[in-house]
Amino acid sequence: MPRALSAPESISVEKGALGRFSGEFVDRETEQEFLIDRYPEVLRHARLLMTAAMVLNTLFLASDWRFYGQPHFFVALPARLLVILVAGICHFLLGRARDHAHVQRILIGWMWVTAVLVAVLVTSHSDIALFVMLMLPALYFMVVPVAWRWLVLAAAGSSLLLLVGYEIGVFDGTMLGLALALLMMGSALSLMAARANRLARLQWCASRAERHAREELIESRATLERIFAASPIPVVISNRNGRILDLNDSAREFIGFTAGPVEGTSLQEFYVDPTDRERIFALLDRDGRVRDLELDVRLSDGAQRTVMIRATQVDTREGPIIISGIIDISNRKAIERSLERLASTDTLTGLPNRLSFFTAARTEMLRAHRTGAPLTLLMVDLDHFKLINDGFGHQMGDRVLRSFAKACTSVLKGSDLAARLGGEEFALLLPNADIEHGLAIGEQLRLSVEQLRFPEIGEDLRLTVSIGAAAVNNVEPDLDAALAQADIALYEAKRRGRNCVVSAGAHDDLLRFDRTGRGRAAS
Repeated sequence: MPRALSAPESISVEKGALGRFSGEFVDRETEQEFLIDRYPEVLRHARLLMTAAMVLNTLFLASDWRFYGQPHFFVALPARLLVILVAGICHFLLGRARDHAHVQRILIGWMWVTAVLVAVLVTSHSDIALFVMLMLPALYFMVVPVAWRWLVLAAAGSSLLLLVGYEIGVFDGTMLGLALALLMMGSALSLMAARANRLARLQWCASRAERHAREELIESRATLERIFAASPIPVVISNRNGRILDLNDSAREFIGFTAGPVEGTSLQEFYVDPTDRERIFALLDRDGRVRDLELDVRLSDGAQRTVMIRATQVDTREGPIIISGIIDISNRKAIERSLERLASTDTLTGLPNRLSFFTAARTEMLRAHRTGAPLTLLMVDLDHFKLINDGFGHQMGDRVLRSFAKACTSVLKGSDLAARLGGEEFALLLPNADIEHGLAIGEQLRLSVEQLRFPEIGEDLRLTVSIGAAAVNNVEPDLDAALAQADIALYEAKRRGRNCVVSAGAHDDLLRFDRTGRGRAAS
């Protein structure tokens, strides 16, 4: 049997060239590929031809009995039986054929042997003999699947044999006319066979090209599907109604669709903020795409993640579809928030640091200037903190600072802000608080700090603070001026013995809260 063909390749123009007379491929390799590809059909056709030859000649055998009693009977009967026998032998051999060349040799042999035997039959000079003489070469051209050159040789040879057989013993002058008729018919039939060859091969080339294109299309589609499925970036394809049409493995894993079909699932619950979906559509309608849009999404297990979306809208026959790429930036955002927190937070106490305090203070001062709301600033210093570090160690000093930070946050409310400016120096910003309110908050903090205890080192450590308060001018806000006033009040508190709260202002208007918490006018 012929070898199986590999995936068809497109035929070049040179290899696809056809012979001018034969209609066969000029390139032998291409012609061989064509014959191998057509081999099953040729074999089936050849065996059917041998079957038809046996049946038809058996029918003709019955008509040969009309010569019974004539000398020609003993010529026609053996010749007819031999024609049937040869067809049967060829049918048997075709059943064991190995390739197209083997089939062609059998058919060529059958044509020549049949031509000789039929030439014997037409010596009867009957009307049927004349018909057979004209039809046999035509049948060769029309039904025998062999190469064009062998077909022409067999048809020409059979015509010559039949002409000689028909004219034996007659020589009535019709030989020339019959020869011309056979020549004209053979020429026409050879052209017809060449045309059939050409059409068959053109059809074969077109079929191979179509098959090749289809296989390339299938392979390209399979490759794209593999790339889509294996993409490390989650990709979701949806329609304008928010229904999922397709998604790759990364998207399935990210969203949490572990099993079962998800096509048709709505993305509505995917958005933490429902307005994000409207934002995406607005950008798609305006620009045709979405670039690096950050939003929060909710996964199938309820977990929330921060993602960056890139999306493109594509028009298809079924309507517009949206191809969305999803990048999980939750870890990056967490790192950014951590860095922001580190940049704006004192790592020891957890309070805002100096930079963060000054940024917030300027913002609040501008708001106070705009709204006319009061704003008070407290400067706080831990009394004798160096003695704490020297006497009890830096670890204890760190603990004292942390305990003080908790005391600060315990007295703050709303938008109040406490910050560590450095060392044992702290500041409190009190929006919407006038100086009297600020002094009350300061006294509350002083008392809270005074009550702090550290049992692991006994009663030796008593923590106190000095606090200076200043009202921020909301008409002409100046942070440096407010800090300077609060510093003056703080130093005045230290000068008066520490553990007290002093407000900035005229010297004779300074207000002091002594250690008992009773207020008195400064002397």
